[in-house]
Amino acid sequence: MPEDTRERILEAVVRVLVEQGVDRVRVRAVAQEAGVSVGAVQHSYPTRSRLVHAAMDHVSARITAGLLEQIDLTKPAQENLLAACRMLAGVEDAARPAAVVWLAFTSLACTDPVIAAAHRSAWQTLEDALARLLAQVNPATTADDAAELLALLDGLAIARATEPGRMTAARAAAIVTGHVRRLAGRSPH
Repeated sequence: MPEDTRERILEAVVRVLVEQGVDRVRVRAVAQEAGVSVGAVQHSYPTRSRLVHAAMDHVSARITAGLLEQIDLTKPAQENLLAACRMLAGVEDAARPAAVVWLAFTSLACTDPVIAAAHRSAWQTLEDALARLLAQVNPATTADDAAELLALLDGLAIARATEPGRMTAARAAAIVTGHVRRLAGRSPH
């Protein structure tokens, strides 16, 4: 499949997820949204599970690229950690589609073993990356601190995606900043 067709299909999956919900992610709906034939979608993504998994991979690649752009080794470690946390928490409105895709992916992981395995892998990768960033900020932090931070960021991203009026960008940013500052100032146990 040509790369531009693949990109159109994956962007269509994201749009359908964000605008209509996971229940509307069907081969036919995605084909219509992408402006391609049903056969073009079905060839590579014959099931909803495969469509959502591909969309998650697509969004993850964009998030990873965004994180790499945010991290500047000439800046203090705490600034880099805060930039990564803001992105993962979906503080900016532009992060909403990624949060919605992650939420759908997580939901399907409850019943789909293939997506569950991919979810576990993605979650572990994020937790390990946060642990490394935290250790640069404060060597007294632990793996549990990284797990706690990731859970907080995940919850904030979900709240930003589903309740932006209650969990405003400013509120989410303040929560992230406060939590990172507490972790940075923690003494060894």
